[in-house]
Amino acid sequence: MVHTSLLSSTVFRIQSPKIPLDFCRHKSIRAAIERGISNSKGSSRRRLDYIRRDRDRPIEPRALPKTLSPPRRYRPVAGGARKDTQKQTSTRPEKVESRRDGQLSFKEKGSRAVEPRKYAPGSLPYTTAASEFLYGYSVVIAALKARRRNLYNLYIHDRGRNHESRIALVSRAKQAGVKIHEVGDEWLRLMDKASSGRPHNGFILESSPLPQLPITELGAYSIKSGSFDVVIPHQSREDIQVNGTQDHYKYKSGGWKHPLILYIDGVLDEGNLGAIARSAYFLGVDAIATPTRQSAPWSHIALKASAGAAEAIPIFTVAQPSDFLSKSALRGWRIYASDAIPPGEERPVSVVASPRTQDNNEDTASDVIYTFARSTKRVADHYPVASHPTILMMGAEGTGLRTSLINQAHYKVGIRARRDVEEIGVDSLNVSVAASLLCYEFLKKPKQQHTPGDRLF
Repeated sequence: MVHTSLLSSTVFRIQSPKIPLDFCRHKSIRAAIERGISNSKGSSRRRLDYIRRDRDRPIEPRALPKTLSPPRRYRPVAGGARKDTQKQTSTRPEKVESRRDGQLSFKEKGSRAVEPRKYAPGSLPYTTAASEFLYGYSVVIAALKARRRNLYNLYIHDRGRNHESRIALVSRAKQAGVKIHEVGDEWLRLMDKASSGRPHNGFILESSPLPQLPITELGAYSIKSGSFDVVIPHQSREDIQVNGTQDHYKYKSGGWKHPLILYIDGVLDEGNLGAIARSAYFLGVDAIATPTRQSAPWSHIALKASAGAAEAIPIFTVAQPSDFLSKSALRGWRIYASDAIPPGEERPVSVVASPRTQDNNEDTASDVIYTFARSTKRVADHYPVASHPTILMMGAEGTGLRTSLINQAHYKVGIRARRDVEEIGVDSLNVSVAASLLCYEFLKKPKQQHTPGDRLF
């Protein structure tokens, strides 16, 4: 750097000291750090002084205009909510906290506190792993009367307390040693869930499964004693506890009627299965048999559709249907297969010697047609249960009976249509309706008593 003096002509040259650039950069960074530390210490010191000086000084509320109300103050209550400490002007009950258990109870002004709400469990409790829930008055009272199950708990909702026959139902339950629980609306969701949303009338009964005795064949029978036998295969200990081991059954013969067993094959709709059981019991069928496969289960839907009939009528299960039919036939049982009426009008053949066979017009006007299984010849003046112990087979609506089962039949039976099926394509009845009509026809008492010598075979 050069400076020129105006007072003289002498020129002086002054050289600035040499300061390393790194030293300047280092000094500026260090100064900034020290300045930041100093400011931080000062700020912390002032904050601590403020806390020591002002922590005990009360906070004076700011004066508000008279037109404004003071701010609301809240205090914590159970559940994390805030409670208004101002005077309540509402007429609704107030929630207050119980000091003993921390529960919330409702208390109205001028009245004593109401008990805390009772909470229901997540689902209806099971006494055993195999427990089932029966619902509806008709099903529950039938199970209590039949006493074929192990009965555990009876739940009665407010809806059931006003039922006209509630007293009789409760009396039956007490006689059976059933625990009775009267529940409120907090249990309604659980009862609806147990009944799959179907009407339960306020009654749900916990019980063991429905007895379904496995059999391999139908055995000896007697009109005089009104009884028939069955052959039972081996069962596990658990199955014996549910199904039992009864192999001798009584039925009402009236001195003329052989036993009638309804075999249902391929019916997959639970509602139809229950409706068949209802009609069969009402009309006088002595037992129902179903296969272990290709059949709807006896679920709570089927039991509800049966209106309690499934609790009273004996129910059998068959593992090998063809063997069951063939072995039963060797014991004297006659098998009927429900099927469509074969085409053609052949002269009816009487199974028994009767004056009615001389008038064929009466038979051709009948709604139920009997034919031999291996021909189209129709049978006149035929009363199945008056002639022999009978098995009536019913199949599914769409496919009907399997060929292997039809081949085991001695007779075929069909219902005459009153309309031309070609009009709109309705060519059959619902299986439960068809079963009702056939059972009614099978159980007709003949006008003239038959003797064993009158039968053709």
